[in-house]
Amino acid sequence: METLADTPKVTIITVVYNAQATIEDTILSVIHQTYTNLEYIIVDGGSTDGTIKIINRYLDRIARFISEPDKGIADGFNKGIAMATGDWIGMINADDWYALNAVELMMNNRSANDDVCCGNIMLIGKNGFERSKKSKVSWLNFGMYIMHPTCFIKKEVYQKVGMYDTGLKIAMDFDMFLRIKDNGFKIKHIDETVAYMRTDGVSSNTVKMHREELAVMRRHLKGLSYFNSWIFNYLNRLRWKYFYKDPLRTQLN
Repeated sequence: METLADTPKVTIITVVYNAQATIEDTILSVIHQTYTNLEYIIVDGGSTDGTIKIINRYLDRIARFISEPDKGIADGFNKGIAMATGDWIGMINADDWYALNAVELMMNNRSANDDVCCGNIMLIGKNGFERSKKSKVSWLNFGMYIMHPTCFIKKEVYQKVGMYDTGLKIAMDFDMFLRIKDNGFKIKHIDETVAYMRTDGVSSNTVKMHREELAVMRRHLKGLSYFNSWIFNYLNRLRWKYFYKDPLRTQLN
């Protein structure tokens, strides 16, 4: 059994498709981590730009690399998990990057009975505007309030709850965390900034994101719980659209 004195093996998975402008930042943030017991896996969806050429520069620091057509982000996640040999799994995609001590922070601050650890993320806008977002575990029923790039999940959790739903294109992580919660696993928030996210990725499509979130809620929540979550989600969309015009969010509308 793992103890806090251990330095468990951590697998980091990057899913990428045609991201030549950003993939190197992601790779460098992984291979320069202060935590050393790492395995790095890159799953490319068949990029046709210069992404693969950049990845090839770092093959000596990458444990597994595959490049082939896939069915989207969730399929890439699943391929990476299937190859992972670590005790814990983190995912950082090609528009995002880690703080250089991200893995060390998460592994050092976990408790012995934690199954998932999540932290805070810094959103980075094209205009240079930054905003920090904390993972809010207690808000999970209301939407994806756990910042997926900050999360580290025990591999045994995936073995219990299954893989990501390839039918979902944006909210596959929301569905996964509700399944994790439904199965009684412990999710811990660690109040540290561990990842950075550019705001022009797939989740910037806010209309599609909210639609998928509502579809996931219908799967997992019943009666008053679903109604309350639907109302919260709807009001939150209105708040962002009409009332909260900060420089970062405005560029996404």
